Amino acid sequence: MSLPDRSLYLNSLHPDTRESPPPKYHTETVDGSHKSTSSKASKLLKQIELLLRTKSSDCELFDYDALRDSTLHFSSEHLIGKGGSNCVYKGIFPDGTTVAVKVLKSSVKANSKDFLLEMDIISSMKQKNITPLRGISVQRNSLISVYNFLSRGSLEENLHGDGRNKHALSWAVRYNIASGVAEALNYLHNECARPVIHRDVKTSNILLTNEFEPQLSDFGLAIWGPPASAFLTKVDVVGTFGYLAPEYFMYGKLSDKVDVYAFGVVLLELLSGRKPISSDAPKGQESLVMWAKPIIESGDSRSILDPDLGGHVDEVQTQRMVLAARLCITRSARLRPNMNQILKILNGDINADEWLDSKTSHWVDSEISDGNDDEVYPNSSAELHLSLALLDVFDDYTSFSSTEQRNSISVDEYMKGRWSRSSSFD
Repeated sequence: MSLPDRSLYLNSLHPDTRESPPPKYHTETVDGSHKSTSSKASKLLKQIELLLRTKSSDCELFDYDALRDSTLHFSSEHLIGKGGSNCVYKGIFPDGTTVAVKVLKSSVKANSKDFLLEMDIISSMKQKNITPLRGISVQRNSLISVYNFLSRGSLEENLHGDGRNKHALSWAVRYNIASGVAEALNYLHNECARPVIHRDVKTSNILLTNEFEPQLSDFGLAIWGPPASAFLTKVDVVGTFGYLAPEYFMYGKLSDKVDVYAFGVVLLELLSGRKPISSDAPKGQESLVMWAKPIIESGDSRSILDPDLGGHVDEVQTQRMVLAARLCITRSARLRPNMNQILKILNGDINADEWLDSKTSHWVDSEISDGNDDEVYPNSSAELHLSLALLDVFDDYTSFSSTEQRNSISVDEYMKGRWSRSSSFD
């Protein structure tokens, strides 16, 4: 199980800027020495050093032994997250500093290009709601990245977890999380020097600080995006069931609108307290989108609200979030707003009542034509999507991956394709 080949999206490294300071090295080791690395790792290390100098990054180059010791030899007691492609451990340095140590299961030889791309993207991010990269290690044929440790855990744990991990998140906290993640995605899509598509927006990839401020994490599936309103085609389909946009899941048609759709699912989770896919739900309600969409469209939005909220919500903010969710999960990518518009709705820069009044006829026409829009591909099957998604509820973090474009085909045929897994720092 490995991440899809993303070499098509690797950009060439910039020339070395000699005036930039070299990256810092973290040298806490057992014996005070640095272990030798393979020629492949040495080449990758040089590329990363060049990359970090170019970006004037504060990223550190960690020693493998220091990271191993901080996690008690990557023990199960320190394991805080697990995906098909990596494991994430809690690391504690001698000075008491706590970090999250993400170890890829694939070797330097097998995954150096993908790792370099991920580091290129994440080291470019400077936004308060995006988890910053703290450092890396490519020694011992291992690919390791290091991040700040957030003891509050993921939004998924706090919203859906059991026991000590679950918190009764207030409406104010939920709305602040929604706004913060929207700001992070708007930054990726519209404010970076080069657009980025995350491709795995979900509650387990949204970490929370002690003050419940959200941070979007895990850029293991992220790629450089095309210009605004453009699509990439014939690309690997990766991500997590329940969050995959129809045009991407069925036909490998990729744009920043796949992040918009996934964010809409996150909004529905914040509103309802339900998981995206649940085998325990009554028949016909297994999919959060399929359950919530007709209710929202009927105007009875209060009936989808999480009972844990006890009715203690801000009516205006509720209207904004419901509208944003409804627009994000529009089946046609062409009709979905971009993240800048969604952020404006959540922030109240676009009045929800005025938006609805001005868009009512357009919205009705769009909904009617949505199923017949050739950009949506009418042969795609929501039932097939749901059937495959339900296979995932027993195996967390599973993600569908395929390099082939598909039409209306069977579940068995889908299952013959490639599979990959996304990961989380939860």
